[in-house]
Amino acid sequence: MGSQAVSDRAYCLMQQSNAFNTRRAYASALRGFDAWRKDRVMSDSVTADYLAHLQESGKAVATARIALAAIRHRARREGEPRPDGALTARVLEGYGRAEANRGRGQVTGVTWEQADAMTSLAVQEDSLWGFRDAALIAVMSDCLLRTSEAAAIDAADVNPAQDGAGTLLLAQSKTDQQAEGSVLYLRAVTLRRVSAWKEAAGIDSGPLFRRIRKGGRVEATALTAKSIRAIIQRWAKAAGVSGRVSGHSLRVGAAQSLVAAGATLPELQQAGRWLSPSMPAHYARGQLAGQGAVARLRPDSEEG
Repeated sequence: MGSQAVSDRAYCLMQQSNAFNTRRAYASALRGFDAWRKDRVMSDSVTADYLAHLQESGKAVATARIALAAIRHRARREGEPRPDGALTARVLEGYGRAEANRGRGQVTGVTWEQADAMTSLAVQEDSLWGFRDAALIAVMSDCLLRTSEAAAIDAADVNPAQDGAGTLLLAQSKTDQQAEGSVLYLRAVTLRRVSAWKEAAGIDSGPLFRRIRKGGRVEATALTAKSIRAIIQRWAKAAGVSGRVSGHSLRVGAAQSLVAAGATLPELQQAGRWLSPSMPAHYARGQLAGQGAVARLRPDSEEG
């Protein structure tokens, strides 16, 4: 009996169940993609950037493959051009290779001190690229930004305050479902980094962090999430940061630094704009352990 083929009726029910699960998985994947994409026009580069975003968020490559299948399926169903191409294929290939090499470990957090070291090294390069990268790293570390959020910053979103510090109006955020925006704090040194980059690049309006061509020509187009990730990885390596550095590392490290400095979990959740406390608690679990009841209340013993 155990090896007997299933009946036609049972097989039909199994097929229906598989189809239902596929539709549910596709619907969930498309909700996440649409929330991230907002009003961006579909293209190979947009799809590739989304897969890079999933990788930075620590998602398994299987999640990316489901998302890509859902995006393709919707495009076919609605008679739209194919939403992926060679760029998406290369990103997905690299995604799978990186996951095979590293497993599912957490990305390395780049702490405040390490981020400051990275910006100092970038400034010392004394170039347009160095000024841009220093401003980018400082802003992302101060504001716990995702790469997609950093890529979407407009020059007009940065505003100085009377005390020399400033604020960033974050108009786009993955967790800001109502599109209300968030106002985030920028240190005075960060504002100086941004001002130096804007002056050197001649930026008055439009995207803040832009591509720079050979010869020092600053383009009007914003950096992609993939480019931002490469910039972070380059300067982290230069600063001697070891481990698996990704575009998420500045966000993770800033969360860890906040907790080490005494921030509570609700404060951390607010600073990073997390809807749930589970993710920031995971990022800063080592630092939170040092603030727990045992660490605070139980004295050390001299006995071995």
